[in-house]
Amino acid sequence: MLSNSLKKISELDVFCLIVFKTLYEDGHANSTASELQVSAPKISRCLALLRSTFNDELFYRRQQGLKPTPLAELLYKPICDFYHTVARIEQVAFDESESGLTPILNVAVTQGIMSSLAIAISRHPQLEAIGKVRLQWWDNNSAELIHNGELDFGIALDTSQTTELNCEWLGTHENVCLAARVQHPIWNSLPHIRLEEIAKHPFLYLESKGFNDRIDPLEMYCRNARVELVNVDKVTSREEWFCHLMTMGSLAFLPAVGADFCKSMPGLRSETLPREQVRLLHGEIMSPQYYLIEKALKNRRYSEERRAILIGIVTGLLKSK
Repeated sequence: MLSNSLKKISELDVFCLIVFKTLYEDGHANSTASELQVSAPKISRCLALLRSTFNDELFYRRQQGLKPTPLAELLYKPICDFYHTVARIEQVAFDESESGLTPILNVAVTQGIMSSLAIAISRHPQLEAIGKVRLQWWDNNSAELIHNGELDFGIALDTSQTTELNCEWLGTHENVCLAARVQHPIWNSLPHIRLEEIAKHPFLYLESKGFNDRIDPLEMYCRNARVELVNVDKVTSREEWFCHLMTMGSLAFLPAVGADFCKSMPGLRSETLPREQVRLLHGEIMSPQYYLIEKALKNRRYSEERRAILIGIVTGLLKSK
C-alpha cells in the first residue's frame, strides 16, 4: 500500500520532473519553456504542482534568476537519476541515441591553465565519457555561480570566497617557463638565466586571483633580495599578455603547462627556468596552489567518473615539464 507522500509523488507526471530538472539547470522559466517547446503558463502550472507535492517553494527569485531551495538541491540528483532511467527506457523502446543524456559541464578555470586544459580534454582517450565541457574564466563571481548551480565546479587558485563549498587541493607546478619574443636579448643568457638578469628588463605578469593579485613572486623576490626591478606591469587576459610581450619588449613567466601555448604563437619563445631559480622565485609560500571547488557530494549533478577523469587531467597538467 502506498504511503500518502509516495502517493502524492506518484501522481506527478514525468513532464513535471523534467521541468524541475531543466529549471534547476537553467534558472529561468522562459528559457525552460523555450527549451522544452511549451508555453510559459505550462511551466508555471508544473512548478505550482511541484511546490504543492513537495510542500516547498523549490525555487525563489533572485536577480540572476531562480535559485533552488535546500530541498530542491537534495531533490536534483534523484530526479536526474529518474530522468536518465526514463531516457534509457526511451532508448530501448524506440532505439533512440543516448548522446543527449549527459549534461554539459560548466567549469570555471584560472586563466593560467585554461587553454592547456581545453587541449588536454579534446585529446583525452575517454572524451566520450567526459562529454561536453564549457570552460570560462574563474573570477570574483564564480563561487556564487557554483552556489547557484550556474557552474558545476571550478579549478582555481583562490579559495577566499568559497564558504560552504568543498575545496580539494589538486597540486602545484614545480616547473616555470620564461617567455619573450624570439628576438629578445634575454636569450643570450641561456642556459643560465638568473632572476637578477630578468629584473633588468621590463617584466609582465598575468594577474591570477589568489596567487599574484596582491604582489607577484618576482616583485617579492626583488624586494627581499634588494634587487632593482626595472619595471613591472600586469594584464588580466592572455590576449593582452601576448600583445604586451610582442610590442613592449617584456619578459613573463608562465607554468610549464603553458609552454605549448607559446609554441603555437608566432614570434614568441619560451624556455624552462632553471630549477634553483624557481625555488628562489617561489620561496616557501609563493608557489601557486590549485584547488577543485565544488558543492557537497549530494548536490552535484555530474558523475564520479567524469569528475575523476577531469581531476586526472588537471593533476597531469600540473606535473608537465
